[in-house]
Amino acid sequence: MQYATKYTKLQQALKAELASGRFRTGDRFYTEREIMEKFNVSGITVARALAEMTKQGYFERKRKLGTFVLESPEIPGMTGNLMTKPLYLNRVVSEDSEQTRNGPSWFLVEEIRRGIINTYPGAVKIVDMDEIIDAAAKDPGLLTILFPQRIENYNLKYRKNKPVNTVEIILPPNASEIYNCVKPNFLIGVFEAMEYLIQRGHTRIAFLGSSCHQNRFAAYKIALETYGIPSSPDLIITEKELFTLEGGAGIMKRMLSMKERPSAIFCVTDRLALQIMQSAKEIGVKIPEELSVVGFDDIAQAATCEIPLSTVQVPYYSLGETAVKLLFEKLKSRQDIYSKNVMTRFIVRKSVGVFKK
Repeated sequence: MQYATKYTKLQQALKAELASGRFRTGDRFYTEREIMEKFNVSGITVARALAEMTKQGYFERKRKLGTFVLESPEIPGMTGNLMTKPLYLNRVVSEDSEQTRNGPSWFLVEEIRRGIINTYPGAVKIVDMDEIIDAAAKDPGLLTILFPQRIENYNLKYRKNKPVNTVEIILPPNASEIYNCVKPNFLIGVFEAMEYLIQRGHTRIAFLGSSCHQNRFAAYKIALETYGIPSSPDLIITEKELFTLEGGAGIMKRMLSMKERPSAIFCVTDRLALQIMQSAKEIGVKIPEELSVVGFDDIAQAATCEIPLSTVQVPYYSLGETAVKLLFEKLKSRQDIYSKNVMTRFIVRKSVGVFKK
């Protein structure tokens, strides 16, 4: 049993070496003596581990020459079920600022990255875009998953040296290409949220957002039109008003001053929704008895706040996971791959109630 444990641990250690990016396919691997000394194991354990991994397609043993990292016949840079080439992710603009770190943009970037890192079977490097551009000029086969809409001077710099093996994460309202992109479908989840409100009797539904949330606003309008509910301009609060109304308190005062108050509010982010709910509590408006609130993103606080927030869940983790899978499809086929959509969905919690006249 002890021998089997050492053998298994050695295989895991050797696979970690291959996935680290220290060795590329075709490189000569450590000698048996070097493995024995590096991992403090016996020659028998090394011989067995190498023999087994050779059968699994990780190595090629050449008589008197040594052990070499074997490349998969299907995917360049792949050995066994590991990738020996590092994957490059671009560091987004201003992500180290406190404003970005504390906002939903930081949350979504981190979730997408987590999906990428947990799915990619090799080393992942997060670097500045300039470093990727320089590396791509030297290695056109560089593997990259990028957030192009967040890059300053993107069209001027990056397009000139775009790596062949690139997948882009596209977040609306940014336009995406037909090939090699992964993007969330915001329309489905928002429509589901609006439909849920309407089916519970809400017809006066306010929209709180900005011009950069075109997809969310489009779904809001489509839902109203689908159910024959006229759109009221007084219920649409855009970014200019969001800034001038001094946050949630100002928005709530405006809502309460209307002749026909809204019975529900759709907020384009969870943070805005949570702010509205806090302001409602402070002025004595009960949620969901007197006002229903829906958010967007499904950040951690949405489920743990005092009144759990009903929200549109964007599968940011799945965006990263899907991007890696798309990249591997591209590597395997050696051609462009049609872009993929990842669907959003509405999560029902406690912040929505039935409208009572």
